[in-house]
Amino acid sequence: MIKSCLILETKLTEKRVFPFYAKMIIGRQSTNDIPLPDRTVSKRHAVIGRVRGQAVVKDLGSRNGTFVNGQKLEKAILASGDRLKVGSVILRFFQEDETSQGKDAESTTTSQCVQRLGKCLVEGGIVDEMTLLGALGEEKKSPTIDQLLIGLGLLDDDNIARALARQLRLPFISLKEREIPPQVTSLVPAEVAKTHVIVPVELAGGKLLVAMADPLDSSAIQVLRMATGMSIEVLVASRQDILEAIVRYYPVAFLDQVLDGAPDSDEVTVDMEY
Repeated sequence: MIKSCLILETKLTEKRVFPFYAKMIIGRQSTNDIPLPDRTVSKRHAVIGRVRGQAVVKDLGSRNGTFVNGQKLEKAILASGDRLKVGSVILRFFQEDETSQGKDAESTTTSQCVQRLGKCLVEGGIVDEMTLLGALGEEKKSPTIDQLLIGLGLLDDDNIARALARQLRLPFISLKEREIPPQVTSLVPAEVAKTHVIVPVELAGGKLLVAMADPLDSSAIQVLRMATGMSIEVLVASRQDILEAIVRYYPVAFLDQVLDGAPDSDEVTVDMEY
């Protein structure tokens, strides 16, 4: 799940939404995590990362400086809604509040953050107001950052997974064309795969390579170690990719999930094709 993102307010590139999980380099080079093709931006201008759970931006000795809310700084803690200027390029930082006490408080702060994010997207010309209202209205409750961005078509599962893999310096894997041997899938119980949205992919050098939608889920990795007795190497895949793989490789677990939601009855009618 996306808890933070950066929105490119200055229209430079087609990509203007950048999910933020871990350390990201901002600069003119195309290989940077946030590439900004503008002459006022240094090749490696600034870095944004997390320190003790807080988002921190640091200037990397850039020619034109890094500014937060109009103030030139070498290093600064970012709050949701802060305006980040690198060279002449403007980015806006958004983050769901994880420090709120209680579900109601958390829901309120998340809603406020999403509303500000939506306003920024409209003001930047990234979406129009009617499209935004449609995305906000589709949810019974206020959507989270990732729900809003996916609903607006600005990101999809694959984009999110690739961004997460890149920032965490982990391999990304597509499971669509991948054939996984039964001796590998049998190492992880179906219930573990279904509960944690994970799929074992390969045995290599005594390690079990596992595709995860959320590689930051340390409890899932611990469960895998205990269930398999093996060292775990994490790969990143999209959530949709993994769910489809679970259906392919754990069909009984998928059937159980379907039947769990079926109404109680003495008889079950199944349509069969002959």
